[in-house]
Amino acid sequence: MNHIVSCRNYGLLMQRGKAGRRNEGRILDAFRKGCDANDAESCDELGSLLVEDTESAAMYRKSCDAGYMPACGHLAALLLVSGDMGVLAEKESDIKAAMALAQKGCEAGHPNSCTILGGVYRKGKPVKKDHKLAKQYLERACEMGDYRGCAVAGTMYELGWDGEKPDEERSGMLHRKAFELLQTLCADKLDSCDKLAEYHADGFGTKKDPQKEIEVLRDACDRGHPGTCVLLGIKMEEGKIVTKDVLGAGDLYRRACEDGEGAGCYRLAYLHAAGKGLPKDESKITALLSQSCDLGFMASCIWLATKQRAGDGVPKDLKSSVDLRRRACSHRGKEGCGQLALLLLGKDEHGIPRKEAEAEAIRALTFGCEQVESGYECYQLAWMHDLGVGFPKNRTRARALAQQACDLGEAAACQWLKDPAKGQSPTWVDPTQQPKK
Repeated sequence: MNHIVSCRNYGLLMQRGKAGRRNEGRILDAFRKGCDANDAESCDELGSLLVEDTESAAMYRKSCDAGYMPACGHLAALLLVSGDMGVLAEKESDIKAAMALAQKGCEAGHPNSCTILGGVYRKGKPVKKDHKLAKQYLERACEMGDYRGCAVAGTMYELGWDGEKPDEERSGMLHRKAFELLQTLCADKLDSCDKLAEYHADGFGTKKDPQKEIEVLRDACDRGHPGTCVLLGIKMEEGKIVTKDVLGAGDLYRRACEDGEGAGCYRLAYLHAAGKGLPKDESKITALLSQSCDLGFMASCIWLATKQRAGDGVPKDLKSSVDLRRRACSHRGKEGCGQLALLLLGKDEHGIPRKEAEAEAIRALTFGCEQVESGYECYQLAWMHDLGVGFPKNRTRARALAQQACDLGEAAACQWLKDPAKGQSPTWVDPTQQPKK
């Protein structure tokens, strides 16, 4: 039994930057060995690191069934909040089971489970919205030490939900509590340091201090966290807070990529593509994007899919382009579902019958709009309703979706609401179909 615990502890030490330079592959191997030997905590940690949600769900379920309560909350979160289109709870029985898991974890004293319950009641997905209950669960999570519960509850008090007056005093107290918890977490577990840096940058719960943001990123990077190395590299590339050093940024991206951080591979590919201190090398760019995509960084999957669609530096391959966009969509990649729909609804020879392509585009856009809460996808759905593509023509529904997209920050949707004839349309729309005001 001791050797099983040793595998788990080794993985945890690497995560915390206390076992040499962090490497995502070695961390995965350590937790996988522990899980294979039926160590429930190793299975839970492994589930949090896997790229495919179906695999994560299996690890969480194994851990939860063994009685490890945090895994019950993580499984509930995957089913209710952040699962891909193949894992997301859709049936009433699935929703009830996932809520029961979260309730079980929360009552057993696992703060993340309480945060999950607060989140679903706040959003009203997939249960009826109840902001009073949401605050209760979020503040309970905060009291138990989950900074996310503090932060979300703080925002609710700051905005004054359901007609309540904003409570700045209560909001400030909760944000300060979140900041204090993040300081402790970052000192012990490097995965929280990027959020702590963000708090310093934005002034949440503390005085706004960009230099302190850099100190936190540099310290976490030096302690071996590849994600913070990427964030520090971006600051160096921009040269706004620290001295501009593109080559130095590239070194940080390369190091992060070698240690299994997909964002590092993506940023390094960008430097090569832009010719920023590095030679433009299509084979190198493609290799980095492929590596990044395999590591679960969905922006790389979308970029690679775009190159395959156009035959830009790689052989033209529409089937692979569709598959990559499907992957990005199912994993909630930014605008991934919208990019998939653009390809499915366009005139490319993707080999998918028109009706099937439209049906898949609708599923993808609905997922992106409702679950990922991306205005880009809501806006495309608005066009489909307005033009009668996949739906009966319905200007009222189209305007409602466009308003939803506008509220989510999609500027083109806001313009469309002002003047449909001038609103920028998706590329699959025939210009002759441009709607009249």
